[in-house]
Amino acid sequence: MYKIVIFMFLLNPVQKDVLEVETLHNKPLEFSEIDKCYAHIHNNLSELKAFAASHFGADTPIKSIDCVKINGT
Repeated sequence: MYKIVIFMFLLNPVQKDVLEVETLHNKPLEFSEIDKCYAHIHNNLSELKAFAASHFGADTPIKSIDCVKINGT
């Protein structure tokens, strides 16, 4: 299984710079195949950027949005 992780570019190294996207519409957001995960990123890029901005602020740049394997799957 794979999940979406947003990596931020932060100037303050003591602050967490990773945002895990765990749900969509109150349902777990996990993908059985990495290709499906990246397709979701491609199709929902604006929404993912807005999600990151809601947590870190609109002025904080995004370093990358990637799919990562969930441990134990």
